[in-house]
Amino acid sequence: MVIATPTLFTAPAQRRCAGALLLLALAGASCRSGGAGVGLAKGERSDEAPPDVPVPSADGPKLVALRAGVPVRARPAADARPLGELAAGARIARSQESYGKAGCPGSWYAVRPRGFVCAGEGVTLRAEVADLLPAPPDLGRPLPYRYGRARTPGTPAYRWVPSAGEVRDAEPDLSRHLAKIERDPGALGAAANDVPLDARGVAAGPPVLLPAGDGIGADGKRSDASYFVFAGGEGAAPLVALTALGGDLGTKTAALRKGSGVAITRTFTAGDAGGAGRRFGVTPDGRLVPTDRLQAALGSTWHGIDVEKLGLPVAFVHKYEVHGWRLGRGEATETDEELERHAAVPLTGRFRTVNGLRFEEAREGYWLRAQDLVVVIRRSKLPEFAKGSQRWLDVSVATQTLTAYEGSKPVYATLISTGRDQLQDPATTASTARGVFRVRRKLVTRDLDPREVQEGFDVADAPWVMELEPGLAITGAYWTDAVGEARTFHNVALAPIDARRLWTWSEPELPEGWHAVTSAEGEGTIVNVRP
Repeated sequence: MVIATPTLFTAPAQRRCAGALLLLALAGASCRSGGAGVGLAKGERSDEAPPDVPVPSADGPKLVALRAGVPVRARPAADARPLGELAAGARIARSQESYGKAGCPGSWYAVRPRGFVCAGEGVTLRAEVADLLPAPPDLGRPLPYRYGRARTPGTPAYRWVPSAGEVRDAEPDLSRHLAKIERDPGALGAAANDVPLDARGVAAGPPVLLPAGDGIGADGKRSDASYFVFAGGEGAAPLVALTALGGDLGTKTAALRKGSGVAITRTFTAGDAGGAGRRFGVTPDGRLVPTDRLQAALGSTWHGIDVEKLGLPVAFVHKYEVHGWRLGRGEATETDEELERHAAVPLTGRFRTVNGLRFEEAREGYWLRAQDLVVVIRRSKLPEFAKGSQRWLDVSVATQTLTAYEGSKPVYATLISTGRDQLQDPATTASTARGVFRVRRKLVTRDLDPREVQEGFDVADAPWVMELEPGLAITGAYWTDAVGEARTFHNVALAPIDARRLWTWSEPELPEGWHAVTSAEGEGTIVNVRP
């Protein structure tokens, strides 16, 4: 959709108000369209067993979340246990009939595959509005969105398509900025989403830049400008800020710190009637960010190693300019073969000491100095819960590694980044808590505590979040490739490919279309965080 304007951009007050009224009307329609429904008897407790209702058909009617954080509850009551949540733009199959109004300004509907959602403020039954909201994440790829980082201090995140005056106020340097962008288009390399995955989510080969890849232009190359052009052309401009529902339409434009990360769900162009205009990216919460203010955040193409068939031990090279070695009688000779930093090397488990140096034998026959490696060994003693097919994650703060197990069998090993104060007290320092946890909640994305990046910038919509307890989570990192080093505050950070692999492998399973899911009591994959 191209918005015809006599000036650079426009968003007249009447257009904003009309958009807000439309969204409010949609929410109001949701409230009124519930019908008589089944209802809860007077005095019925919301913590009782959920009503026995059929699972809504996948091809049945839908409801749409208009804002982030819409709860899915175990019962049709506002104080019922939360099962998960929906993100803005989520389009979920629902029941035809409603199930009462307890604590809901509209009516409760059963949703697929379980639970109930209040179709009131923030939710509409008008499924067609989904096309005017943020696009859903792509859960089949290492990064669920395209990500960018703010090029300049004060990068604006508008609540609506801005007028010329609003642009002048928010971006007084715009002419100079656009001229600089024109001079420096910037060629980009491979992205996390260029790495092919097998059905398990394990990397199946090196990254491949294909013509249909994310943001690859007609010339077969990728640039910051082309990266935010989506296949299929431009989408429609959003109706209005999602925060308009229950929010303040007069809220000022947000200003992003330089380097801050944002997710872009889709883009549209606003400009003159001829179509020449400026491209804006729509964030998951409905903000509009000029894409010329963003540098592409491609995500690391690095990943760990599948050890389901190989088994342990494996090593990761943790230095630069590391070479293989040949060992003779009492001597070691360096070969010309150089290994990349972070390279994964399956080991035989044999070692030798030559001239006081320990060497580990690679399964390919060469040797490596132990001082150049981080080794994930076969554990001689496993925890009590490592039985049968129990899935669990073994996190070592000392070695900055994570190994996924099914019972006593290791299936995946990788490098991580934990709290930068390593083995100090997590209550008073930037250290990751040790202990045995369960994955209590999984989220497709969540904003990061700025302390995780030493307050240097802000990170919105970090992907593949597994929450272990408040303030402690396993998270995918699109803004850095610094795994293998203790750099976070409390979280465990993973490269995107690894984060998605382990997120999809871990329990609880996320229902289709949901943004977050909560584990039932005593369930969720076990995470053992140790020194």
